[in-house]
Amino acid sequence: MLASTVVGLASATAPWVAVPGLAHAQAATALTSFMVKDARPEAYSWFWDNADEALFKGANLENRSFRWLQAPATPQHLGYSAGARYEASSYFGGALHKVVVSYLEPVTQQGRVASDNFLGAKPYSFLAAEVSIDSKPPFTVLVQYNAVGQGYGDSQFRIEAAAAADRALAQDYVSHLGRTLRGLQGGVMKGLDERYFNGVLKKRGFYSVGKVDKNLNVTLTIVQEIRGITPEMLNWWWDHIGNTERYRLWQPIDHVTFEWTVPPNSPDLMYDIGAVQKVKEYVGKSAWTLTIAGADPHAAPLPPVPITDPGYFYARTNLSLLQSVLPSNSLVHQWKPNATGDGVVLTSTFVNTALALVLNSNFFNDLGSHGLREFQMLPYFLPRLYRREQLGE
Repeated sequence: MLASTVVGLASATAPWVAVPGLAHAQAATALTSFMVKDARPEAYSWFWDNADEALFKGANLENRSFRWLQAPATPQHLGYSAGARYEASSYFGGALHKVVVSYLEPVTQQGRVASDNFLGAKPYSFLAAEVSIDSKPPFTVLVQYNAVGQGYGDSQFRIEAAAAADRALAQDYVSHLGRTLRGLQGGVMKGLDERYFNGVLKKRGFYSVGKVDKNLNVTLTIVQEIRGITPEMLNWWWDHIGNTERYRLWQPIDHVTFEWTVPPNSPDLMYDIGAVQKVKEYVGKSAWTLTIAGADPHAAPLPPVPITDPGYFYARTNLSLLQSVLPSNSLVHQWKPNATGDGVVLTSTFVNTALALVLNSNFFNDLGSHGLREFQMLPYFLPRLYRREQLGE
């Protein structure tokens, strides 16, 4: 289900928190705002650099062709690459038009968008571009979006054009672009899931599944290098996950809900022993509700593997509904700086009862994939949260 509203200039009152004031609204040539149900912002952040003709035409029958004139520099990441440029043939405003879209440097939008966009490697909530239609003088287009709705599973958009000589043509284009973004709803989420999470993120590490031991446990080990975060950021994260909105940043498809049943006493740069998370997440195609309790590595039951790295998180994990039935499980995440100094090496060890295979015969492979899909998302959001909230930038 989709909702759409075209906003006229006379009533533009800056409902978007990142848009500062009346002067900015008056500078706009055309505006539109709308919400897309069941499509997360990360899917659109992936789309900008990974658009292709199939996605473009499938989203909107008005689109007839698409080709990159200058391919994005870093397509295997979320957020757009400045300098990328594409040409499209699209029908809008009663005519077929040739449209050339050139991505602008993000810094040109400072003061117009949420400032924490500039605390990470690439923008997370906007696209800024220069648009030329039928070789006419270009105008600028700013697309902003953020997560809304129950469970933060929807995306709210605002698109505005500025400095267009032909205001009517600019409004026709902005409305057309809105129809394309709404039409991407299913395809862009599938692309994010299959082409990015599975096609890219899962290849940035590996996992191994052990045999069933004498205690009917299975050990899963995941090793991955995560570039773009520091050990301090990962130290900080465990006490600051906070709520469902932030939990879904960590994995926008697999993660569903988060709450503290026992919150940390003093959130800092070390996880709180005794703090208890209650989470719902998908591991493979199965949704699990789990309790994850921060545990003391120096008290019984001891961690399942020696903790040798300077950063670590040790917890006991249980299925909430079967907590008194199934044996308690454990996990250890430990990390250290990588060799190049631009990230961390994370080793995760899960020890789970083999009875999990009764509920899902592919459980341990699914859990290995889940660990890669979630931890490789950290560079997308963690630097800006840490720099804003911990460092005060």
